[in-house]
Amino acid sequence: MHWRMKGVVQKSLSYMPGGEHLNDYLQKTVGGLREFGSNITTKVNNWIRSVRYLQDVGFNARGATLVEIGTGWYPTLPICFSLVGVERVMTYDTVRHMDSALTFRMLALLEGHLDSIAEVSGVCSEEVRSRYNGLLQAKSVDALLKLARIEYYAPANARVTSLVSNSVDLVFSNSVMQQIPKDVIRGLMNESVRILRPGALALHNVGCSDQYGFADRGISFVNYLQYSESEWRKWNNSLQYQNRLRASEFLDLAADAGLEVVCKHTAVRPGTCEALSRLKIAAEFKRFSKEDLAITTIDFVSRKATS
Repeated sequence: MHWRMKGVVQKSLSYMPGGEHLNDYLQKTVGGLREFGSNITTKVNNWIRSVRYLQDVGFNARGATLVEIGTGWYPTLPICFSLVGVERVMTYDTVRHMDSALTFRMLALLEGHLDSIAEVSGVCSEEVRSRYNGLLQAKSVDALLKLARIEYYAPANARVTSLVSNSVDLVFSNSVMQQIPKDVIRGLMNESVRILRPGALALHNVGCSDQYGFADRGISFVNYLQYSESEWRKWNNSLQYQNRLRASEFLDLAADAGLEVVCKHTAVRPGTCEALSRLKIAAEFKRFSKEDLAITTIDFVSRKATS
């Protein structure tokens, strides 16, 4: 689908009663959820990569209390954390998207990843498989979440969690921060600082790329950088909102909240630098270096001060 057409369709749906549910249906039938198996593999690989980052800075998930920002249709990362022995995961979303059928399809597909989950976490395979087999006994999503020690809050505002201060070991998100307005991210970072224990961590995997590039192979993943804010509003929409923040801005938001960035990893999609050389960059992005403009993914871990 041409990216402008997708933007118009989603913007139209955003104004329609029930449009959000219709958009969910389209994502499941003709959108990005059609290749469900590869989608789950990607999410598990993201979790594995995240666990390695956390291990590099001394974090052990066993017995930890976690908060996830942005649950989505199925709680892949919370289930992975549950399989390796976290104590509790609280996951927040602005809309109650979680889908029963997709969640149980995800759970079934996780069986093929159990050895990888065990290996990266240092938990024995028998322990992971035992927990997994326990989850298979669930007859409903509510029962599954209870068995997995996952608490689902939606619709909810993760900027105001009502959790006890200094009570959480890790706040995390996966492919969510690029879909949130900058002021909301600032609020999420501030709330993270409040609820994290001294020395605890926040981890965010962020896609700093034009999401329309996944639907329209005729454009690059930096296509949206050529449009001014007023021009971009024509194509941006609340169902697939894109804030267009660059990688350095996410790091600055964490630092401004009082979090120390202790590790970061960036990536540039193939062809991005070549595409940038052909684009006339909008005035809003002229202050960024070419390197910052080219980054299409940033994963970073930040730490709350110990005192």
